[in-house]
Amino acid sequence: MNTCRRIENLCLFYKVRYIVLTTTVIVYTHTIGFSQNKLKENIKSNEMKYQEALAVDYKQLKEGKNRVYFMSQGYKLAGDLYLPEEFDSQQKYPTVIYTRVGTQVKEQTGATYGSKLSAKGYAFFVFDPQNFGDSEGEIRNYESIHNMVPNTTDAISFLRTLKFVDRDRFYGLGACAGAPYICNVAIGDARIKAVATLVGNFDAAASLFGAYPKGVLDKMLQTAAEAKQRYYETGEYETAPIFGGMPLPPPENASKAMKDGYEYYFLRAGQDKCPNYSPYYPTVGLPVDPSRVFMNQAKFFTTPFLVIAGSEAFTHDMDKKVYDMAVGEKEWMVIEGASHMDLYDVDKYLDPALDKVDDFFKKY
Repeated sequence: MNTCRRIENLCLFYKVRYIVLTTTVIVYTHTIGFSQNKLKENIKSNEMKYQEALAVDYKQLKEGKNRVYFMSQGYKLAGDLYLPEEFDSQQKYPTVIYTRVGTQVKEQTGATYGSKLSAKGYAFFVFDPQNFGDSEGEIRNYESIHNMVPNTTDAISFLRTLKFVDRDRFYGLGACAGAPYICNVAIGDARIKAVATLVGNFDAAASLFGAYPKGVLDKMLQTAAEAKQRYYETGEYETAPIFGGMPLPPPENASKAMKDGYEYYFLRAGQDKCPNYSPYYPTVGLPVDPSRVFMNQAKFFTTPFLVIAGSEAFTHDMDKKVYDMAVGEKEWMVIEGASHMDLYDVDKYLDPALDKVDDFFKKY
């Protein structure tokens, strides 16, 4: 009798176990199937965007500005390709990839430099990094070197698929924050044959902690700490003025960098002239990314290197320091009388600088 009961209990145990295992397998299979379907949808969506991005219609390309797209980190990014006069897609052109000033969109310094260098015979490319302007990205206007470096690397790969790009005459140009961006790419990417920088802000940490009054900066840091946690928990974020809530125009005791920034971003190339630009940043970050530094890497930089500084620019000393540290072929130029922002768009300072860039690139 006891033996029969034990057998019945054992059968019941295995029956329950079978039901549990079967149910688990069904649920697990359903979950995996759902995930795979979503994954397939995402892959298909990205493949469509990828194909669309690569579908450059050579017949539509013309001298001057042309809108093109490429993929980076799963996002479709927008760029403007400036082409020389009497452009012929069957010819080969020296090509410049430009990494723009931090927080800018492609219609600002990129448009100015692009027009001037394409007039000298270059194919010139500037793009909106992810989160900016016409490019995709989730946290709008979030500036980070951890996005810019892979975005720039992918932009280089995209450009080199274009039949008119001369791969042997491929150069990098960066201004302000774009200088450490392009250098951080070029130090490990031999596809870039030479690099030129204008008023490079090679030490963003020093700039951040030097540009803002301590009280304003302390408030930014505390706000960023709280915003990061809130974004992680809720997916929501807020924005704040890049100028840190300082009165505009800046007061007399504001730094020269702050005053120059106001003149450029509010009087010469602000939102009224460049609607895609935003003078606000998401508070999950800071208006200047303090990890955007090239001071330590410069001593290993062997790519041919032209460093152009403004004699009155707040970045002059860090430009000279990076130039002195670089170990490859290099040239140094100072534009007398020029402040940092003067080399963004003031012709009497910018034109001789870009003439020098042209002469330098032609050597490589």
